Amino acid sequence: MKKTSLSLFIIFFTLHASLFMSEVHAQANLWITGSGVPGGTQQLVKVPGQQIFKFAGSLLPGEVRIMDTETPVDNTKYLVPRYPDAYIVNNGIPFTQIANAEMPGWVVTFAEDRYRFTVDLSAMKLTGELFDSWDELFIVGGAVECGWKAHVMLPLERVEGERCTYTWTGELKNRSENVEPQRFKFMGQNAWDPKHLHPYKQDELPQNSTCLRTGGDDTKWQINRDGFYRITVDVFRETFSAEYLGQSLDGETMRGEGEDATGIDIASDLSPKGERSGYIYDLQGRIVKEQGAWGKSQESTSSPITHHLSPGVYIIDGKRIVVR
Repeated sequence: MKKTSLSLFIIFFTLHASLFMSEVHAQANLWITGSGVPGGTQQLVKVPGQQIFKFAGSLLPGEVRIMDTETPVDNTKYLVPRYPDAYIVNNGIPFTQIANAEMPGWVVTFAEDRYRFTVDLSAMKLTGELFDSWDELFIVGGAVECGWKAHVMLPLERVEGERCTYTWTGELKNRSENVEPQRFKFMGQNAWDPKHLHPYKQDELPQNSTCLRTGGDDTKWQINRDGFYRITVDVFRETFSAEYLGQSLDGETMRGEGEDATGIDIASDLSPKGERSGYIYDLQGRIVKEQGAWGKSQESTSSPITHHLSPGVYIIDGKRIVVR
């Protein structure tokens, strides 16, 4: 008799779980409400192509409840933690979906503007944290000038007035000398660990990508055409945007294979002793060459200064110069 009861319970639980999963995977939007939500109700951000919803922002002391309609109605379903007194900051708490509006949600113990949590409907789990701002962000990859090399990764620039938003403008191209020559990703330090950012799917096109994730599988973005890109990353909200700028940037002077850069008068950049007097910067504002870096000129003054530079993008006399 006990075995029969147990078997019936297992069958009932399996059918119930299957029904629940079918409802979960059909979910298009989620909202949060409760005393812990500023404004009363906010919509969560859905990751395209995933059954994952995200929140990043301010919460108040109180309770956060998740529902599948913008306002409570008769058929509203709620995602509630399976354990009592579940905190919004956690390492992953399973939830269930019910129609009971009286069931408690997640607990917020104090007000803060850097709460971040993820609702994963496929795993039926909520994970939350208090986000610590990143001090720096780097791009690295086979498509990047630095390749897959630690300690020489290219830094992104923090957007003025933004604590967690970074931007980078530079060239991405198929660099056959590198492993994974068309791919790239982001690191939270000029090394491989511990912080890193990835797309949700392998080989997402940067211009089509909108969301990213912290940690997890080592997926990467992949370009489908060479050229210059402007990329913006918000490490708090985990958003991503990329704009393809073309084969050159406005105002740049190009040097192709076997060609000299034009528009630079070397003779005017020489001191009476034959030393070059100016500074050359990379796109991050770092000095690449300092005054007198080449010593006395051993060549004709008509020879372009870019012969002394490795391939890349530089700022010379206020002009962007691409050296190929």
